[in-house]
Formats: sequence, structure tokens, C-alpha cells
Amino acid sequence: EDAYINKDHGIHLNWPSIYKRMSHLDKKKKIKQDLENYTKEVNKLTVYFEQAKSYRSKEIGTKSIAFEAVKPVFSGNKTLYIHANTKQQIADILQFKTNLQIPKIVLVGGYEAIIYASELKNAKIPVLVNRPHSLPRKDDEDYDAPFKLATQLTQAGLLVGLEPSGDMERMNARNLPFYAGTCAAYGLSKEQALQLITHNNAQILGIHNHYGSLEVGKSATLFISEGDALDMRGNKLTHAFIDGRAVSLKTHQTKLYKRYNKKYKK
Repeated sequence: EDAYINKDHGIHLNWPSIYKRMSHLDKKKKIKQDLENYTKEVNKLTVYFEQAKSYRSKEIGTKSIAFEAVKPVFSGNKTLYIHANTKQQIADILQFKTNLQIPKIVLVGGYEAIIYASELKNAKIPVLVNRPHSLPRKDDEDYDAPFKLATQLTQAGLLVGLEPSGDMERMNARNLPFYAGTCAAYGLSKEQALQLITHNNAQILGIHNHYGSLEVGKSATLFISEGDALDMRGNKLTHAFIDGRAVSLKTHQTKLYKRYNKKYKK
């Protein structure tokens, strides 16, 4: 609890998925069925948010826990983080935001977001790109499609950040600087790439007034690296500070490194 900066900042919503696993022998029938199920799920979700919005505008004696949960989303006190990747999902999310007039939405994943880049920009929807070190999702895509997505969205004028959610996400958080380094190799400047994991994410999280960049009056939360921090060959941290307090970088792993480094040098 002592580590949080902005408590209860947002609500995460997994947008309904269109296509399920292709296990049915009749693929055309299966695709049609999946689309029908997707439409039903989106409609159900939309009705829920419409009812929650109506509930918010009325004085009702009996409280609804289900509607109270999303009440702050309509006032802008909380951000709605919607996890989605396909163009159909993104198109429906844009319509969803327009119809319900939800102030703050962030798209998480956004694998096909470049198709609706201008619409996302006009709707002021930032994108948190998930794990650029991934394989392409389609057979006919460029092999480096995931590597350059953040660059394409940034160049289209969107506010973009990087995030490592998924399997073993706690361990994969250590790869964030190298995700940014890959984006630097695919068209962004080192400064722009660094912002993908610092200032941009701070803006998305609503903590940019105190964190995310080195400025007078902001928190002294930073690290110092001997080499290029966005390159695994140069990422060698010598100092780290959280709110101005020096953080020890000594761990069990550093002790093992020193022990065996000397042993094999001999």
C-alpha cells in the first residue's frame, strides 16, 4: 500500500472477442456463429453501461452495486481501460465511446489500431501497446509488424505507451526498457522511445504532474545507467532513486554474479 501513487485510478474491461478457436468442421458456420455471439455480447455490454449511466443521473433509493462500480467512469474520475486488438473491436469501441460519452478511455493492446489511428486521435484515446517483442498475429503480415506498431501510432499523433501484461508479467516488466529500445530501432528517436515507458505512461495514468520526466518540482524518481539503458548490452544501472531516496541495487543475483565472475576469470 505504501508503493501506490494513484489509488483506484481505473477500471479494466476485456472487450468481447470475435473469433474463438476454430474447432468446428464447418468453418463458415462457426465464423457466423462467433459473429452472432460477439454481437450479442457487445449489445449486452452496451445495455449495461447505458443502464449504469441512467442510474447515475437519477436519485434512486436502493443502490445497485453493479452500477455503482462504473459510476466514476462517467464522471471522468476513473479511466476505462479496454483490452482489445482487432479492427472490429476497435471500431465498436469508438462507437461505444461516442454513444455513451465516456470521458477517459485507454485502448490496451491495440494490435490493429493503426487502421483507426486518425479516429483514435480525434477521440483522444491513448494506446498501451502490449509486448512489442511478439510474433505477428497473421500469416501475411511483416515479420516485424509488432516491433514497429508503437512507432506507427506515435507518428500518427497518438499518445502511446508500452506495457507487459500477460503471462509472467511481473518477470517481463524487466524487458520494458528493451521494448522501448526496439521502438528506437524502428523509427523513433531515443528520446521518443524513452517516453513510451516514462512520460507517456505517466500521462495515461494521470500522474504526469509529479512523475514521468526530470523537471523542477517533480519527484526525483530516476535511475542512472553506465551505457544505453534501452539496450541490453549497455543497460548497467549504477544508481536508482525513488522520491529522492537512494535504492540499493544489491541482490542475491549480484552476489552470485560477483562470486562466479571472479571464479571463472581465474
